[in-house]
Amino acid sequence: MGEYIFRDSAVPADSARPLTSRLRRLVAFVAIVWGVATTFVAFEVVSLRGMDLVLSYPSVFGDIALSQAVTQSTSCVVPAGAEPGQTPVPLSASDGRTGAWLLGLGLGRDAVARQYAGPNSPLLAELAAGSNELAGRLGVPAPAVFTPAQMANANTEFVAFVEQDAGTTAHRLAENLSPQACELFKLGAMWGYSEMVRPALPGERAVFAMEIRYHAMRAGVPEPLWNPMLERTPADARADDVIAEMTTLTGGVTAYLTGQ
Repeated sequence: MGEYIFRDSAVPADSARPLTSRLRRLVAFVAIVWGVATTFVAFEVVSLRGMDLVLSYPSVFGDIALSQAVTQSTSCVVPAGAEPGQTPVPLSASDGRTGAWLLGLGLGRDAVARQYAGPNSPLLAELAAGSNELAGRLGVPAPAVFTPAQMANANTEFVAFVEQDAGTTAHRLAENLSPQACELFKLGAMWGYSEMVRPALPGERAVFAMEIRYHAMRAGVPEPLWNPMLERTPADARADDVIAEMTTLTGGVTAYLTGQ
């Protein structure tokens, strides 16, 4: 797996290097979670299989598989005439988009890690520090911590958590940067959560495949970069192979946003 360590975002704000170069290495600790998560991963696999027809033809069924929490969310809407916000440090458009995506990735990964790691885990502290630093550079509140009320409903609860945006992170990204940045943050959250559990679910699609499709399309991310998340992994896929694939896919989206 690639060497992704979130703490690289925690650098002096006056550094001249591009924001994206500070955030290349994200979350090396994910490998620690795989073995623990596998023990608990029910993650609604039965319901995923029951939705197989819909998920197999997303262009036909469109948003039918999505909850109203997703389709009726207004957190990325900026009212006409609203005054644009500001970021503490001037950012290029590509840095802003990439930063929003990476902030979302951190939220999704943290959401899974917190379900299995101890509350005093230094890994969680490291994630939080990196998220706080990046949020500060983007001029938005750090994402709220996700804690499911019921482990069996963690997937559903996480979708509602992101879309309801209680911490206003998504909406502030829309105000400070653009609605596209808000959609990229949500895309990153769904993607980060999915990539954490995907190695433990061989033969399945990403747990948030349709949410990923929805936010990727609204953010204008090219389909070849995210469509593999809608496809099943091989039934006999090894966790290491899936991790390698996810590293490539995540890096591809990040590289695209950086180069825009």
